[in-house]
Amino acid sequence: MKIIINILVVFFSVSFCFSQTTISLKKTPFEIKNQNFYIENVVDNRQEMHLGVIEDDFGNKETLRFLDGTELTIKKFMDVTLLAASDKTPINIRINNLKIEQVQTSIDQRTARVYVELHFYTESGKALYKVAHYEDQVFPESNVTEIYETHEKRIRAALESCLRSFITAQKANTDINTGNVNLTPDVATYEAYSPLGKWFNLLTYKRLTDRYNEGWNVAYTGFSDHEKDLIIPFVLSYGQSRAKSNILQERGYSSVDSYAFGFGFNGFLKIAPGFYLDIGVNVPIGMEVLRDLKEKKSHNFLIGLGASQGVKIIPWKDFGIVIGAGIFQRWQTSKVINKNFGFQLELGFNF
Repeated sequence: MKIIINILVVFFSVSFCFSQTTISLKKTPFEIKNQNFYIENVVDNRQEMHLGVIEDDFGNKETLRFLDGTELTIKKFMDVTLLAASDKTPINIRINNLKIEQVQTSIDQRTARVYVELHFYTESGKALYKVAHYEDQVFPESNVTEIYETHEKRIRAALESCLRSFITAQKANTDINTGNVNLTPDVATYEAYSPLGKWFNLLTYKRLTDRYNEGWNVAYTGFSDHEKDLIIPFVLSYGQSRAKSNILQERGYSSVDSYAFGFGFNGFLKIAPGFYLDIGVNVPIGMEVLRDLKEKKSHNFLIGLGASQGVKIIPWKDFGIVIGAGIFQRWQTSKVINKNFGFQLELGFNF
């Protein structure tokens, strides 16, 4: 029994450490010429005190935090470069945002991001300057370990960028006659926070019907969801269709089956979270298998041009169903029907 208890203690200890990961900033100085201020206080004004929640190599979520806390860590980082002295002006920093993200942003890439938003104040509380900065880096999808190991590097780069922005504004707004600095909060380099788009993987099945054919299509779709006007997904699809019997007799065939891979361009227009307009242009390439009225078999190479318009609904972000509906138009080198249009219904899941 004692052995089991010890094992459980070790397990829960490892689990706790595994879910809470700490980051230490390297105290590496960078050159600032004619330094005339130092950072006296750093105040963390964020509602969430952690740096972000990310996934490790096994898909487990980890919460990132500074080893010494955010305020002390940033203060120590600033002290290395901005040495305090009696002839220098004390400045306070308020941290309004400091966030780490890492998400899959393409079929084979993952983006790591640090976003920092700092406000600079005088000792009396007068607002001087506000600045926000993104520090992004793109990695191969498999480099999760390298991404984690370089988070602190991106934090340092973002903090340095914000500090240099403040110094540049300070110099640009110094009265050459009196030496007084006339900064206002409106004089700033400010990039509002916008989260990295979540990557969606969709596996879907479509039923297609038109005047002359009935068929189906299976597809993989991958895309990064964001707030931009147009989202370009990565799509691979395969489909089959069979001509309806009443048409075949008129054309001199007993059966016609088509097999085609789909390649082309798809665009999603985001209307609301989880609701998209789906517009596509594709080039189906495949084979048509024909049997005449004497059951003689022949083959015909298929290539064409297709278009589709519809809606796609993804109600749950992490995992759930996908529902879609729309219409399509198609022209192809068929020996039976060269052009047609029809309707499609789609069902699948995202992960």
